[in-house]
Amino acid sequence: MGNHTLIPMTDHEVLVQVLSCIDPSASSLRLVRRNGRILLGLPAVKEPGARALGLYQPQRLLARGMVAAIRRLSRMGLQGFALPEEPIQARQKDLSPALSGVESGTCGVLLGSPEHRVRRAIASYRFNGQWEVAKISFGAEGRQVLEKEAKALGELQSVAKGVPDLLGLHTSPDVTVLRMPYLQGDPIPIGRFAEALGLLEGWVGDFPEKPISDFPEWQWIESALDSANGHEALQELSHKSLRPAICHGDFTRWNLRTRKDDSPVVLDWEWGHSSGMPGIDLVHYFLQDHRLVKRMSPEDAIRATISDLYRPECSEYLRKTGWGENRILPIIASLAWKQGAGHQDNQDVLEAAVELILDV
Repeated sequence: MGNHTLIPMTDHEVLVQVLSCIDPSASSLRLVRRNGRILLGLPAVKEPGARALGLYQPQRLLARGMVAAIRRLSRMGLQGFALPEEPIQARQKDLSPALSGVESGTCGVLLGSPEHRVRRAIASYRFNGQWEVAKISFGAEGRQVLEKEAKALGELQSVAKGVPDLLGLHTSPDVTVLRMPYLQGDPIPIGRFAEALGLLEGWVGDFPEKPISDFPEWQWIESALDSANGHEALQELSHKSLRPAICHGDFTRWNLRTRKDDSPVVLDWEWGHSSGMPGIDLVHYFLQDHRLVKRMSPEDAIRATISDLYRPECSEYLRKTGWGENRILPIIASLAWKQGAGHQDNQDVLEAAVELILDV
């Protein structure tokens, strides 16, 4: 029980909860389904529907084709033929501080994966004449997740480039809403990394190197490597000293946007923190593409990431932050932290990386 109690909710119930918080006057949405589940709820009006569709940034070809087809139908005014309206019985939900001023009929919803430990959703809407996006989570544990993200945004906005503005955090006993500006920029295309690396270089602090065991990620790395029989990797890592850096925690192409002035901004800071371990975000940026988009095997994904890290710009970053010339160690550290902290189940990839340590 306590903070780890899961709240079983159907997709329809999530939509009702979101609209009750954001736009309780709404009575229906047009639903986009995938694999039998609700993926998106779109308002019937053209611009709000397009804004809500923009919340979904698929990386795989089939999903990108589906989104492109819906966009074409919307431009032709034919969205309703492909996406029939679904009644939604929203009800007013009091939030503290109060969230009011959302224009009726502008709220669209992207549902989070039902596999997440904490059920969540993202909404777009027009608030006092400006387009915003909100992350919505449910229950006590969901509130803790968004409170942590709000804290990270508040602390890092003034000291780090690429951190979005925090517009407000609103709570009720069972729902939490975190508000940010709506960003229309495009995701970083596959194969590009200059913008991402530029951000990471700017996030390295002006502090001397310190033992790896002094970093907050270390306890999770130790735990994960113990479970993966990674004692040799743990021994090699334990001798490292690194320069502290801001850590995002889920640094991927699809969490980056390019503004109109070409400056990058990074979304989803729920695992973000200062004085973190350098290099693990860089590894995650490449490795997630190889695993989730290119669908490589664990061994091939790791070898491809090693090759990425040998690019001159990446090599310079790793040397500057204390990693030296060994490319498998930052990969193991990144995987072990995500596994140990419960951010991502990648035990098979971690074990494959541990087995490769003698070959690199």
